[in-house]
Amino acid sequence: MTDATTSLLTEHFSYTPLSLIDDIINSINNLIYQAISSLETGLLNTPPERLGFAHAANESTIPDTDEDGNVIYPEAQLEIENGLHQLETLLEATVDRTFDKFELFVLRNTFKVPEDLMGWIRLKHYENIDLHPPEDAPTPDTIAAQRKKLLETKKLNRALKQESAQNEAIIAQLRQILSANGPKPDTTKAGDEAAPSTTTANTTKDLDLSFLTSSAAARQLRVGAVAGSNTQHTPITTNTTFILSQLPALQALIKELRPKLATLQQSEDKMEVDSKADARREYIESRVRLHLERSGQLAAGNEVNPVLTGRRIDVAEAQALESVMGLLAEGQNKSA
Repeated sequence: MTDATTSLLTEHFSYTPLSLIDDIINSINNLIYQAISSLETGLLNTPPERLGFAHAANESTIPDTDEDGNVIYPEAQLEIENGLHQLETLLEATVDRTFDKFELFVLRNTFKVPEDLMGWIRLKHYENIDLHPPEDAPTPDTIAAQRKKLLETKKLNRALKQESAQNEAIIAQLRQILSANGPKPDTTKAGDEAAPSTTTANTTKDLDLSFLTSSAAARQLRVGAVAGSNTQHTPITTNTTFILSQLPALQALIKELRPKLATLQQSEDKMEVDSKADARREYIESRVRLHLERSGQLAAGNEVNPVLTGRRIDVAEAQALESVMGLLAEGQNKSA
């Protein structure tokens, strides 16, 4: 019996052929169990004397009796149970051996469908069924792919809804912060936990940015302040956009200045060396000035341009120098 035959018969009977054979064998086994049970009941209810049981002819031994005065034969019940068990085992073995042959016979003859007829058999529920589906008919793979896409779409939809709710809550909080005396918006969604009122109050108190739209500077810059129907406002977004537009230039400048940090470190080292040389020079000059002051050769003057007096000149030398200067002046006048 091939798999094709089994499939055809299963579809026709709505159960497998083996299940039918198993039901028949189980029915026979149930009949055997019922017969053994009835036989056991009859043997146990029959007096042991009628079954051939008797006590030994010994006057010194008194047999045991039950409440009704009947003689008890313990070996009778044991022998009945052993005999029934052997009979049951014998019947089961006989049924198994016989119905194995029955199963082989039925599968090879009764439930056999010739292979040359397999392609010509059409069951009743096959009528009016097109066994050649169109090319665009969905296949199990395409259905599984569409189901997977649907699950991913639902997951994305849930994530977007959650993000949208969070964004709405943030926007409501920002609007509340920007408006000093505005009403508190209700940002609680269905299924979300309600935020404590104390937290909202503290946030509003700590983050009061109403000056961005209601201060004098905001009115001067026409940022969010209503100054008339014909007034062109400059919202915060415009200023923010301008600031963001300058960020690439700032980043370029930072990128250009970053390599110069290495040279700046070298220049700092050089300046440190120069500062040490200047300190040494100042020290030497201070020691020289101190020596000149102690020797009396440094006249009164500032520290930047000190005046060196040298040795003292006598009165005669001064008069001689004055006469020489006078002669030089007369000679210049005559030559002129």
